[in-house]
Amino acid sequence: MKVIKKIGKWIAILIVALIVVANLAIIFTGRFYTYKGIASTYLRGHIRPHIYDVDIFENRSIKSGESQPWQETGRVLNKAALSDYEKERVEKLEPASLLVAYGDTIIFEDYWNEHDQQRLGNSFSMAKSIISLLIGCAIDEGKIGSVDDPVAKYLPEFDDEKKSITIKHVLTMSTGLSWSESYIHPFCDVAELYYDTDDRDLSCNRREIEEDPGKIWRYKSGDTQVLTFVLQEAVGMSISDYAAIKLWKPMGAESDALWSLASDEKSTEKGFCCFYATSRDFLRLGKLINNDGNWNGKQLISADYINEFASLADLEKPNGKPNNCYGYQYWIYEGFDFEVTYFRGMSGQYIISIPSKDLVIVRTGNGVEENVKDTKKEEDYLENHRRELPFYINTGLRLLDEYTSNSVNDGGYTLSTSLKH
Repeated sequence: MKVIKKIGKWIAILIVALIVVANLAIIFTGRFYTYKGIASTYLRGHIRPHIYDVDIFENRSIKSGESQPWQETGRVLNKAALSDYEKERVEKLEPASLLVAYGDTIIFEDYWNEHDQQRLGNSFSMAKSIISLLIGCAIDEGKIGSVDDPVAKYLPEFDDEKKSITIKHVLTMSTGLSWSESYIHPFCDVAELYYDTDDRDLSCNRREIEEDPGKIWRYKSGDTQVLTFVLQEAVGMSISDYAAIKLWKPMGAESDALWSLASDEKSTEKGFCCFYATSRDFLRLGKLINNDGNWNGKQLISADYINEFASLADLEKPNGKPNNCYGYQYWIYEGFDFEVTYFRGMSGQYIISIPSKDLVIVRTGNGVEENVKDTKKEEDYLENHRRELPFYINTGLRLLDEYTSNSVNDGGYTLSTSLKH
């Protein structure tokens, strides 16, 4: 008994010592945002940021206009159903929602736990792709000259050693600027960007050139925040207001969205993350990509920009292989013999577009499988993508096949079987 008490005493002393050391590290490094991170995750029972973090930040509304509801023609929604295997794998990864849309019709829709049709969820890094789309809108309007404009034209912080960096370099995450993008290290740059308030200083002032711009693709949330400031300067209004005017209202979103802010109600949006919307409204962004920026006859973003947005940037990856996964803040998957592109956010947020099938798949939740790295040549198509991605794509394709097979006279649709999985 005495031995147990002695062990317990030393464990308690060790825990107290660790707490003291951690607090001293926070104080001496000035990283006080860490306290907010701890309060917002561990003290809420989470190990990382959550899709329902909306209440820990100030937010700005992206107003919807006249709603354009999805078609649900006389058929029973969810007539297409998950197989037992699909259901088991989906539910292993803490899902919030899974939706599949074929054209204007939702052919599958399901929700888990507290999520439902009206609940807003965090996009996480899917917001990066939204920022890129808005850059395209600003170029179409002439408020940004072109992707070849130097960032310094819009941001004075770049009129120094960084003056050769262009908007295209930032769009393709090839700025060559310093940045740490770790989701487990509390003192890394992306954690500070998420929880701290001085986003402009961190993303624009405190970064140094580490390699020539336009050469190497390195994923950096700080680059997207630079784009956010460029966009704000160019359009002369908040990013949320611009998104409402250029996307949310024209697409007939059913609900207002929210965009988390860096600090107080007058601050800038966290453009690298934190766009909150319903899963049904996330579907609209995928449909917009499927139709080359056209929404029911109105061109919201030029087809030329969408083509560049969804094309591979001519860069190398850090391991020396050619970039085969990234465009303008947007993901490209080459595992099929037809085009598959997608918005992607931490913890498994997806908006997947398959234009040739007129198909959009949305998955939201709080769980993922591994991020595939350093593959052998025969699996290079999967490198830098999450392991579960092809599963969601195949599930959507199978549900489409089931749906169309249940149509009158089968509709003449045949599911492609030319897959690499």
